[in-house]
Amino acid sequence: MKLLKIEDLPWEKIPEKKRKVFLRVDYNVPLKDGRVLDDFRIQSSLPTIRKLQEMKAVIVIGSHLGRPQKEPKKKASLSLVPVAEHLATLLGQEVIFSEEIQGYALGKLISDAKAGEGIVFLENLRFHPEEEKNDPHFAEVLQNALPIYVNDAFGASHRAHASVQAQAEKTRLRAMGELLAREVSVLEKILREPSPHQMAVLGGAKIEDKIKVIESLLRTCRKIFIGGRMGLSFLAAQGLSLGGSRMEQESIQLAKRITADAKRRKVELFFPEDARLGESLESTTCRVTALNKKFYPTESEMILDIGPKTLESWTSELKKADRVLWNGPMGVFENPVFAEGTLGLVDFLIENREKIQAVLGGGETVAAAAQRGALGQLWHVSTGGGAMLEFLEGKALPGIEALKLRDREILQLQDLDLAS
Repeated sequence: MKLLKIEDLPWEKIPEKKRKVFLRVDYNVPLKDGRVLDDFRIQSSLPTIRKLQEMKAVIVIGSHLGRPQKEPKKKASLSLVPVAEHLATLLGQEVIFSEEIQGYALGKLISDAKAGEGIVFLENLRFHPEEEKNDPHFAEVLQNALPIYVNDAFGASHRAHASVQAQAEKTRLRAMGELLAREVSVLEKILREPSPHQMAVLGGAKIEDKIKVIESLLRTCRKIFIGGRMGLSFLAAQGLSLGGSRMEQESIQLAKRITADAKRRKVELFFPEDARLGESLESTTCRVTALNKKFYPTESEMILDIGPKTLESWTSELKKADRVLWNGPMGVFENPVFAEGTLGLVDFLIENREKIQAVLGGGETVAAAAQRGALGQLWHVSTGGGAMLEFLEGKALPGIEALKLRDREILQLQDLDLAS
């Protein structure tokens, strides 16, 4: 089974008038008052759009935004009109918006579009309940008479939805976009071609959410640094007092299991040595304390960020890495008082970008990198949160599996006759 890129498709056998492409993107971006607040995912899809334009294709874009079926009162605010307008600004060209996903009017928009320039942008696919049900008929409606399907929505590729899975399976000419191909290539390297000094930094809330990722990384990383609330489970497993921070017993038992597994595999685990403490998530001041049997938080204090000594000792070790995977913040970085650990790591990776291949993923981690202007400076910043974690767990993602072609299917593409 093989995944094709855009350039692998038999373009020489596809007449210009038949070069109509359904491009699935992930433009699930934050909006406020009709404005796009963060266009990282949109910017990341531009190379694919330009590549298809080089191939003289007409592009029909499909995406989702939010969960309108679960929050019907928010439907009006989940229109993709502002996103289409933002895309038009980025490209410096017209993008035609269509509220319809089928019918004569849409067909005419597509047929009238100029080869290599025309872009038709469909309204939020999740306005239709069939999308999330992976409905095969809905997939046929979306593909309509478009001979080519391209998936560039890595952030949605772990969803078995109609425009992600069923539609791809029903289209013979199917391929990965530039973004999806890059995501797959980088994450495959982490799992199957680990570098000699590959390390990982993990943070975020619950250890339960990332247990399978940790187990996977124990096979490919020499050192793993665990911070955020997740890191507290390991401190509790060592019998340290966490003050007002409470850990579930299940989390503590998982931490003990991971620690034993790491020891067996000779993988070094690093946990916070000190921390910034606050009485609430909104605290405007903090206290720094070491974390050991002698020094620890009071019952009125919570651990809300790694401390300066932890950051110093961790970055000293990370300097020995040639590749670093990072997913999850080190603390409540939305509050500037508890942002120094997370932003300090971003700064370290920027300073060492010539030596370390940094791979970042997860919404909060990417937001922290954006805050430091690092999105274009690091080796790879993933557009996927849940998709990245599931890929790293070793799961087969529906949107990627649906693109795969057997050898005989690839050979059959050479015999395509689309001239008529």
